[in-house]
Amino acid sequence: MKKTFEPTHVLILIALLTLILVPRPLAGYLDLKSADRFEAAGEQAAAASAYTSAAQRIPWMPSLWEKVGDVYLNSNDYSKAEKFFRLALQHHALSPNGWRALGEVIYSQGDVPGAVAVWEEALKQKDPDPYVHLDLADGYEKMENYAGAVQEWKIILQASTDYAWGHYRLGLLLMATAPDQALPELMQAAQLDPDIEPTVHGLRTALNTALLSDDEAAHFLAAGWALGTLGEWNLAAEAFHNAITTRADYAEAWAWLGEAEQQLGQDGGHEIEQALTFSPESAMVQGLYGLYLQRQGKPDAALAAFHKAADLEPENPGWQLALGSASEQTGNLIAAYGYYFHAVELGPKDASTWRALATFCVNNNVDMEETGLPAAQKLIDIAPGDWKSYDLAGQAAFLLEDYIDAEIYLKKAVQMSPTQAAPALHLGLVYMQTGDRDKAYSYLTLARTFDPDGPYGWQAGRLLEQYFP
Repeated sequence: MKKTFEPTHVLILIALLTLILVPRPLAGYLDLKSADRFEAAGEQAAAASAYTSAAQRIPWMPSLWEKVGDVYLNSNDYSKAEKFFRLALQHHALSPNGWRALGEVIYSQGDVPGAVAVWEEALKQKDPDPYVHLDLADGYEKMENYAGAVQEWKIILQASTDYAWGHYRLGLLLMATAPDQALPELMQAAQLDPDIEPTVHGLRTALNTALLSDDEAAHFLAAGWALGTLGEWNLAAEAFHNAITTRADYAEAWAWLGEAEQQLGQDGGHEIEQALTFSPESAMVQGLYGLYLQRQGKPDAALAAFHKAADLEPENPGWQLALGSASEQTGNLIAAYGYYFHAVELGPKDASTWRALATFCVNNNVDMEETGLPAAQKLIDIAPGDWKSYDLAGQAAFLLEDYIDAEIYLKKAVQMSPTQAAPALHLGLVYMQTGDRDKAYSYLTLARTFDPDGPYGWQAGRLLEQYFP
């Protein structure tokens, strides 16, 4: 029987002839065209494979190794990206952007010193990427090389004088290392970006008050307090360290350093003990000691420390709030109510006292009509720009089964901060009680979306599973 060539046989023959006859470099260029096409189509794995093949077949284009690294970097495959960036480096074909990217992939794998070493080397190359200074500023700060971070920000700002965030970041670093130099940078940031102005206003007030004194250690302490209120605990710890370096027996600085270390996930006990050794009669030291004991699961001992602080500063509402919190922790709600109420009496214009009282009543469903809701309404008067004020009032009205007012308050909270899970969850609960299933489903879904791994998202998810299967 006569054999004939099928189409499949023809294709196989063509492929074999191509492999035999097409020169290796030409195949490399074909790989390069395929790689570009794959990358444009978003097929990252295929693009990386094709670029790798092209680099192997076209040895006079070693920059292709960097291209492979770029593809893996875009796919967040940092270990493979590092491998190919280093291949480009070995072939002396790493571009200025490639130097920066090599540091980035090392940084992303948790090796901050390694990344910093690469970026420092990058600046020694011809025509380095100027954005490396941004990377170095961040890397130095992560390594607690604050002098290095300050220097990098100064270089950046010489080239970009209108970079508001840069002035702000430099101002914070200077607060921790040289408080008397921080204000010009912070003020410049506020002038360039009005959104930063409210934060800068608080920092300026703290610094101006501190700088009235000739006590350099007190300057660092005040700067550390201000940084701590922003959640900048690494910088706050540096400021407290500098306060202690200036005055070794500064008890309050030792106590605040202990607090900063606890905020950073460390123990802080040694620093607290040092503070108690230097000044056991300091209300601040006793108060921070009480917070330490609370975190150690010793509420009774914490209560004793807070009582001592309150005895030393009987007009300070903060210690009454601390006593209330510790009493809640021990389960003594009657005593806690008394302390929170006394805090309001001592600080009637202080939003934190009204917030604590309202939160206590809401969380424990205590005296909602006479205390809880009025406290939340008073909080709105004092802090009308805070969505949490309306959220608390909405919760209080909800517990009193006043769903009309609860809806008004909570809708206001959602309007003020539309991506917060808490008011969305609470508003969803209101609509469940009033029978509006569509709105309930909508707000519960939002709460789950905004807080997928947190308590509000978890509660919203449970309600959705139970009532909207």
